[in-house]
Amino acid sequence: MAIDTTHAAAQRIAGSTDYNDHIFSVDSNGNAFGYQVSNAILHLDDTTTDSNGDEIGHNLYADAQTVVSDGPFVLGTIASRELFFATDGTLRAKFTTDGYFDLLSAKMKLNGDSGAANQVMKSDGYGNLSWTDLPNQQQAFGNITVSGQSTIQADQTGDTLDFVAGSGISITTDASNDRITISASGGGASNAFKTIAAGGNNIVADSSTDTVTLVAGSNVTISSDSTTDTITIAASTSGDANQNAFTNIASTNQNTIQAAQSTDTLTIDSDENTSMDSRYKDDRDQVDIITDTSTKTVKVNSKVPKTLSMVGKTPVLTKLGVNSGVPLRNKFFNVATTDAVSGGGGFVGVSTRSIPLLNTSGVTQDILMPAKSDNATLQLSILDSSGSSEIIDMEVAE
Repeated sequence: MAIDTTHAAAQRIAGSTDYNDHIFSVDSNGNAFGYQVSNAILHLDDTTTDSNGDEIGHNLYADAQTVVSDGPFVLGTIASRELFFATDGTLRAKFTTDGYFDLLSAKMKLNGDSGAANQVMKSDGYGNLSWTDLPNQQQAFGNITVSGQSTIQADQTGDTLDFVAGSGISITTDASNDRITISASGGGASNAFKTIAAGGNNIVADSSTDTVTLVAGSNVTISSDSTTDTITIAASTSGDANQNAFTNIASTNQNTIQAAQSTDTLTIDSDENTSMDSRYKDDRDQVDIITDTSTKTVKVNSKVPKTLSMVGKTPVLTKLGVNSGVPLRNKFFNVATTDAVSGGGGFVGVSTRSIPLLNTSGVTQDILMPAKSDNATLQLSILDSSGSSEIIDMEVAE
């Protein structure tokens, strides 16, 4: 048991050999280098008296195993020296000169408990420490990147990422279902043309709400129906708006007839030749123009008789039943006259028409025809297929 011994003589501390138990140890040269006690408690007392005569101070007791102080106890170093703690001859921990506590053994127990694997130390907020399991760790992204933009980086485990709605975008959250909804606030995204090409020019939308206006041109109407979201473009003229029609009517050596409007009318007429011999009918050289609205046809019929010699033939029906014609020939005769005759003499050549026919003897014979009383036609007498006689007027004035 340690003995509580008080040393009152200062010389004993100086290392007197008279008190072998209570001296500073000396080296081989006799220099003191330590204070040694045997089976005793070292008591350090810094007691003093205040102005009232009362003793004040603190006591520190130390033996080979324990150091006890009844006042604030400071254990430290000076002059930038580290403070070490060791057990079993091995350094276990230290305080560095810059204030760090370095646990050299990398081991720690709390009230004798070293904790379980993967546990961490936590505080209850009142200075009480204990081991606890880590909370469930979910996989999370520490960085959010967008092409061409700066990277958003989490600054801590509890950091918050904010979503900001841009133009035309709305963002709603559902805390009960842990859901975020991002939608277009302009009625939803749609496929739309930004550029409309027309007539070699491009119409480009200036914004997402820009409007393209359709303007009706000449003879065109535009109507819209907001209920069915339709636009109707129609021709405002009557008739078929897509028909193929000629704007110009041209004739060789004649003026071109040009339509003045889409509903213009072309009139087809027949005219007489006023220079014609007055002995003939006024409409003899005209044609009949007949229209049929039901069949949408125009018929042009000639008023010139089929027997008119200007066609050069007399119509006949051959043995084979084919319509044909016998050519009319000029026939000249010398007729006595008292008028002056070119080259002299008393005869003049007179012209008429004849029809060359083959008689029963196989000889071609010119058939002459008498003049009608109007002196404008020749008359051909024929026997038709029924055996009846018929006279055909052959107009040969041309």
